[in-house]
Amino acid sequence: MKNIGKWIVYIAAFTICISFLVFKDSLLHASAKQDTYTISTSTTPINKKMKKYTTYSAETKNYYTIRSYLEKLESDGGGTLILKRGTYRITNTLFVPSNVTIQLNDGVILEKSMDTGNDLKPSKSLFQLVAPSIAKNGDMMDEYNGSKNVTITSNGKATIDLKENENVNGIITGHNKNLTIKNIQFTNANEGYFIQLVANQNAKIQNNSFTNETSFTKPAISIETADFSYGTYKVNWSMYDETPNSQVLIEKNTFDQVYQAISSNNFTVDTYQLKVRILNNKIKNTESNAITMKNWKLPTVEKNIIQSVNNGYGIYVKGTYKPVIQNNQFLNMDIPVLLAAQTGSNEQSNVNTITYGTKKALASNEGKDLQEFYMHIENNAAEPVEKIEITDMNDLGKDEYKVTPETVTLNKEYLLRPSYTPQTKQYYALRSYMEQLEKQGGGKIIFTKGVYTISNVLYVPSNVTLEFEDGTEIVKGDETGTPTMNPSSSIFQLIRPSLSKKERAVSGHNGEKNISFIGKGKVVFNLNFKLSSFAIIMGHNKNVHISNIQFRNMNAGHFIEMDASEDVTIANSQFIDSKPSDRFIKEAINIDTPDKTTLGWSSKWSNFDCTANNRINIINNKFVNLDRAIGTHKYSGGHLHTNVVIRGNLIDTTRNDAIRIMNWKTPIIEKNDIRNVAVNDSKKRGILSSGAINPKIRNNTFTNVGRAIQFIAWKNNGPGEQYEEIKDVLTDEEKELLKTNQLFNTTENFIRISSVYAVYTKPEKIIIKHF
Repeated sequence: MKNIGKWIVYIAAFTICISFLVFKDSLLHASAKQDTYTISTSTTPINKKMKKYTTYSAETKNYYTIRSYLEKLESDGGGTLILKRGTYRITNTLFVPSNVTIQLNDGVILEKSMDTGNDLKPSKSLFQLVAPSIAKNGDMMDEYNGSKNVTITSNGKATIDLKENENVNGIITGHNKNLTIKNIQFTNANEGYFIQLVANQNAKIQNNSFTNETSFTKPAISIETADFSYGTYKVNWSMYDETPNSQVLIEKNTFDQVYQAISSNNFTVDTYQLKVRILNNKIKNTESNAITMKNWKLPTVEKNIIQSVNNGYGIYVKGTYKPVIQNNQFLNMDIPVLLAAQTGSNEQSNVNTITYGTKKALASNEGKDLQEFYMHIENNAAEPVEKIEITDMNDLGKDEYKVTPETVTLNKEYLLRPSYTPQTKQYYALRSYMEQLEKQGGGKIIFTKGVYTISNVLYVPSNVTLEFEDGTEIVKGDETGTPTMNPSSSIFQLIRPSLSKKERAVSGHNGEKNISFIGKGKVVFNLNFKLSSFAIIMGHNKNVHISNIQFRNMNAGHFIEMDASEDVTIANSQFIDSKPSDRFIKEAINIDTPDKTTLGWSSKWSNFDCTANNRINIINNKFVNLDRAIGTHKYSGGHLHTNVVIRGNLIDTTRNDAIRIMNWKTPIIEKNDIRNVAVNDSKKRGILSSGAINPKIRNNTFTNVGRAIQFIAWKNNGPGEQYEEIKDVLTDEEKELLKTNQLFNTTENFIRISSVYAVYTKPEKIIIKHF
């Protein structure tokens, strides 16, 4: 038994030792993977045997040095190779293993040299992304099982110069996974590829430049399947198993003076390049199509600038499934995009799969100096070419735009929408102009004479002036002509289009600013008695000016809803005719707070932070035949509207109190002419105030009014009832100012002040001279 125990101890100790050694080895291996080697043009091979090769010479020194370090990195399991500034002449192919970063410092130039100085035959490529041992031993790669996690990058200005050597390629990939090539300047190709992407999964080509290519067949970047039949992909380590590329990102590169920028000129039947994304690149001066895609699936080509295509198209598409080509700019070419049909019954390529989404994306592009401002879609030889219109960039970027009732939309994508109807045509046209003004940071739209029927909300961004010529009428449309879109309840909302659907996007007075509505002559905003409709909704705005507009025909909404706004002027306008609301409390101009609890504001783009209005000027306007002219009917506790000035207005014929103050601080109401308030109701008031703090109400005229002015304590009823009651605060001086008002044919010749909520008996009375 004792011997058995000893053996158990020995075995346990041996196991611990082995485990320690394995652990130590794993640590060393992990450490090795983090190794970084830095070389210069004078560095010699880390493998000293190479210096004894008969092919080692001054001309091949850089090649053998870099090769030796790549082989060392393969044996290490990966790492980083840093090249210092200088010119490295590379005569033969450098094979790159997995988990390797090649960093070219600022000032590095890798030149493809064809002079070895001996019998060594130079290669036709600079890099091939396969492990050196695989290339040497003749092993074969398939699917995405080749070198992975490879990065070739620069931390400054580094160049790969192919020196115009004929049929020489820069970087050949194949069966790779997780590849990144970025910040490199590629130049001087001659019938060779700068980059040949074959059978890659998750490849990123970013922030590179590709210039000066002499070719009649080869693009700067080729996207191909591992298919031997092409004859363009020739390496001895590929299985040629028809593996395509998948998840390729080509982003923020520049291409200049190349045959084609990015292309799949070859295809394998029923095999697709999957999810290629080409984003934010600049391509100019191509001899042929800037981009050619054949047999791609779900590609995205977006926000590129493609300029000066000498022969061919900006983008040529064939056999591709649901391409998204959107928000690109096409400059100086004949036809920007062609989605081509098969040319014959024996053609083996797939047909394009085109959807509504494809067409909508195509229409979002813009062009300048084009022969045609259309994207062409060929279905088959028997059918005419379908043309998708795009925007002419000459129509954009102006300080001033002039529109008519017949103006068409700048955004041609809207033309394709099922909701684009005769009833929504003007809405979509004006919407496109508002969106353009947001993009360019502001501007002016001049509305020429005519009727504009607006079915849905127009969102107005900052720094915009809307000027309306004499004879312009803006009508609230109540029909869209389509079941896919309901009409809105408002015409204008002062929020930038891009934030209009975003919840709680703005707060305080930090929304849109510097917005003007200016009428020239007779200009009418006609709500057409649509129930609960609004002409203008402003919220969280600053510096808004509205002048010389006739607002007409309200029905239980408001002509102007004003919440959380600062420095607003409404002047020289008219507010005429409304249908009676349930309780006669719908103001032409409603002064409110964005407060969810009071239910007075519903625009979801507000933060609902109860911000009050500040510095509001309502001057020299006319109000006729309304429930109320100006007022608040719910308040947010502790949030007072400050510095409201109501001066020089005519208010004639209201069904309720003409002006309703509620929770206002330091308002000034002066020199207004208030007439015919709730005729035959002796208890209604020209001005009804609750919670006014130090108001100055002076030199107004009241005619045919029951009570000229009354102050009462108040509390919200129902929504918002959680807030404390509010009371007016007047100094003796402010009470004296009340005596400057003039009364004509009023029921009472005094002003009532009631300081206790719901108690109206025995009010304080301010006697006013009665005429």
